[in-house]
Amino acid sequence: MTRRIVLPLALFLLVGMVVVGCNKPPTPTPTAKTLCGGCGQIKGSDVCCKADAVKCDKCELAKGAPGCCKITKGKDVALCAKCGQIKGSDVCCKPDAVKCDKCGMAKGSPGCCK
Repeated sequence: MTRRIVLPLALFLLVGMVVVGCNKPPTPTPTAKTLCGGCGQIKGSDVCCKADAVKCDKCELAKGAPGCCKITKGKDVALCAKCGQIKGSDVCCKPDAVKCDKCGMAKGSPGCCK
């Protein structure tokens, strides 16, 4: 008689633990950012396309912007949400990339600490 109670109870507890363990909320994924093709800043940021921004002599984007001399003027560019590099570039998600201590992105990438 004890066996009739213990086995179903153990099975019920095991199934309950599996079901509860599988219903954990998913880990949020980082949000990808876009560099503005008009100024080189993070699109939608407070400094994006400011009229008084100093232009770079080489690329004509805002001097010091994350995209300054890294992207072509006129075309928005997506950044990788995992590493901060230009999505699909040859340096995107390189396993040997040095990570920034503050943001976890590839150190020196356009998405680093932005």
